[in-house]
Amino acid sequence: MRIIETNLGPVLLGVFFNTYLYGIVTFQYSAYLSTKFRDPLWVKAIVVALFFLDTFHTSSLIYMAWYYLIENYANYLALLSPVWPYPSSMFVTAITALLTHLFLAYRTLRLTNIYVYGGLVLLSLCSFSTGLVCSVKTLAVKDATQMSSANPYLSSWLSLEVIADAFISGTLIYALRQSRTGFEKSDTVINRLMRTSIQTGLFSGVFSILTLAFFLGRPDTQMFAFFGLPISRLYTNTLMDTLLCREGLRGLLRQVETSATCTNRSIQLMVHREVHTDSKSERPASIYPLHNTSSLLPVESND
Repeated sequence: MRIIETNLGPVLLGVFFNTYLYGIVTFQYSAYLSTKFRDPLWVKAIVVALFFLDTFHTSSLIYMAWYYLIENYANYLALLSPVWPYPSSMFVTAITALLTHLFLAYRTLRLTNIYVYGGLVLLSLCSFSTGLVCSVKTLAVKDATQMSSANPYLSSWLSLEVIADAFISGTLIYALRQSRTGFEKSDTVINRLMRTSIQTGLFSGVFSILTLAFFLGRPDTQMFAFFGLPISRLYTNTLMDTLLCREGLRGLLRQVETSATCTNRSIQLMVHREVHTDSKSERPASIYPLHNTSSLLPVESND
């Protein structure tokens, strides 16, 4: 019975947790649609693509649980034959991570420069390519005992994912930290953005590290599946939370005192650019000083 506890158990819990996260991100999709942000078409295309990827991935994992627990009930030999949802999970995670990283990298471009943005894009593409190779190698495995052949690829892929998460979060935090104004209410907005930046890479990074640790430390079990299967939902949650938090930031910006002034023009624009990332403005961003609360209100909100 130990083979069930160390193999089927973690897989089933991973499927449950992934399904739970899918419910959360589905609510986020609904909230995004109901808010009707005036985002560019490419942002909306990313949201739609992620929704279909999430739905496909969650459905495939439920099928995998059905295959092992219903179709092959008490057939322990079936555990030695990986089914297609396993390698497809890596493929979906690689695509989801790429879309999320590219979107967040674009946010850093609004706050830093083209060189930092280029480095993040290159790192994201390297991570994506490694994830695709890992998915193909895993798909070629016909026996679970041969999974060790994918160790170098999985290790490289997850390591690059963690590095990309940390790099993006660190860049955003540094840029926002440099934009502190000294005014309590405007700094409250910046602190909120910094907390969001920390969350950007925290959960997905931790789960990637735990997946790698259990995959290398307990190769005779499926313990890594509990952390590995839901990673793509964490990336989706990160991106959707980034899009939806603009409504809350708009409420904070309303509270900024109109009498407050900033001595650094570039600092005045930092918060505005971050809140209005990927939105269509009716006026150039450069005319919006931080102390002008009314001009900082997001224009991409409700029609």
